[in-house]
Amino acid sequence: MEQDVSRLKNEITRLIDESRDVEVKMAFYSDTRVQSILERLNAEWERNGYKGIPLDYATLDELKQLYELAKYYSTHPVRVYSDFIRRAYGLPETKIKRKSWWRRLFGL
Repeated sequence: MEQDVSRLKNEITRLIDESRDVEVKMAFYSDTRVQSILERLNAEWERNGYKGIPLDYATLDELKQLYELAKYYSTHPVRVYSDFIRRAYGLPETKIKRKSWWRRLFGL
């Protein structure tokens, strides 16, 4: 289990904190689920005199959730960034209406 915890912390750090893609970092850290977990972890880290890193105070379930979100955000940067911008500016989700291939074929 300790090996799983260590692997998850390393992967989260690699996918997000070591990423050169600022949009991925912005989207990850603006996710309300991430914010909720990190708020608890930072409070626990502070109570323990800032020993280690905040991820050291995460449960296995929290690490798994953060890892899944980190994996998602690191593999969908364009989609994630556009969603982030929409949320930041309070814009509604837009759905692109596409014509059927029949309408495109006949120019309708």
